[in-house]
Amino acid sequence: MPNSKVEGSVLPPVDEAEADITVMRASLGLQMIRRYLDQLHWTDESTIAHAADEIEPGLKLENVAAHSWHVADATLLLAPHFPRLRLDRALQLAILHDKLELITGDFDPVGTDGQGGDSHAFDPAAEDSKVRAELLALDQYIATLRAPARTQQRNFMLEIIHLASNEAKFVMGVDKLQALTYVLEKKRGDMTDDHINFSIRYSAKSVEYFEELEVHFGILVRLLIERVARQRSTTSNTVTKCLSAPARAIVQRHIR
Repeated sequence: MPNSKVEGSVLPPVDEAEADITVMRASLGLQMIRRYLDQLHWTDESTIAHAADEIEPGLKLENVAAHSWHVADATLLLAPHFPRLRLDRALQLAILHDKLELITGDFDPVGTDGQGGDSHAFDPAAEDSKVRAELLALDQYIATLRAPARTQQRNFMLEIIHLASNEAKFVMGVDKLQALTYVLEKKRGDMTDDHINFSIRYSAKSVEYFEELEVHFGILVRLLIERVARQRSTTSNTVTKCLSAPARAIVQRHIR
């Protein structure tokens, strides 16, 4: 997959990227603030919500709307590092990038082998099938819109599906950074080796889409390895040695 790095472009300083990652992690906290909770007229629903919190405390299994907001929020945060990007366009794409999942549902990148070998993550045939499903869903979704919005949103979604601009590649890169941020905070290091391998390899697509995100990606990978090491009461080097060769190569290439 071609990336969109411009020759001679300047990568963000590590300290600034670390500050960005801190904000991205903290922003996941918004997912834990429920609207209407314990308000008048919402007693029954609040009782159920509190019971659900006892079963699944902390950060909840993410829904598509929460993910999409976080991608848009991260887009607003990270895009200023790259002046050639049109921030308004990137934000429009970020808001809509998963809207078609209203029709398709969420695509499973892990697949039956747990490593994405038969999913859109790493199987070109499955990726082509996903694109075809999105194009069919696009026709269904666009038909529900009034005429002025129809053309605009169709163009936005085609831009995302076909990665037809630097802004689209950037947003899809941020999408993978967001997913890794969520895994970091939700799993808190309690992960199997297979899950770590997949998470590293899949989120590395952030750099394939938009190479200048490599500093942010490297920081997230380092934090993930460190979190797993703490949870296992071992060292980062020990965790890295347990990784598959492809995942270990990514760690060695991108951790600074």
